[in-house]
Amino acid sequence: MIPALLVIVLMPVISFAMFKFMIIPMIKAELPEPGEAAPITAEDLSITYDESGAQLEYSFEPVIANVLGTSQTRFVQAVFTVYGKHPDFVALIEAKKVRLRDHADSVLGGLTLADLEKREIKNIVRNQLREGFNHHLGKPLVEEIYFDSFVTQ
Repeated sequence: MIPALLVIVLMPVISFAMFKFMIIPMIKAELPEPGEAAPITAEDLSITYDESGAQLEYSFEPVIANVLGTSQTRFVQAVFTVYGKHPDFVALIEAKKVRLRDHADSVLGGLTLADLEKREIKNIVRNQLREGFNHHLGKPLVEEIYFDSFVTQ
């Protein structure tokens, strides 16, 4: 009984001490000093945009995937176009086209009938595609995605 009481009493004390004397000093050591330049700048990320503001576009071929949980009797098809302002946008998309198609297949293949009945499913899929594409590209290049068609059969 005494060990159980000691654990109940000492754990909050030990947790507080660890946080105050170990965690907070470690976090403070990583923060830059006030007035010091930020360690990451936009130039470090090597993101460039076309100054004219013209958006470049890349249209994907239809992506077809089986709806999850329907024993492969239903499918969803999406045709979409991605837009960005990077000068080499089309070349960067072409270079990673296979990965981007695979990500689109994964996103659409993970949808269930209940998901497809939601009113906002196109926006959910659009956001998942944009985040995944930017992750695979390594930079936030894809700004917008518009669906030419989004069909469930």
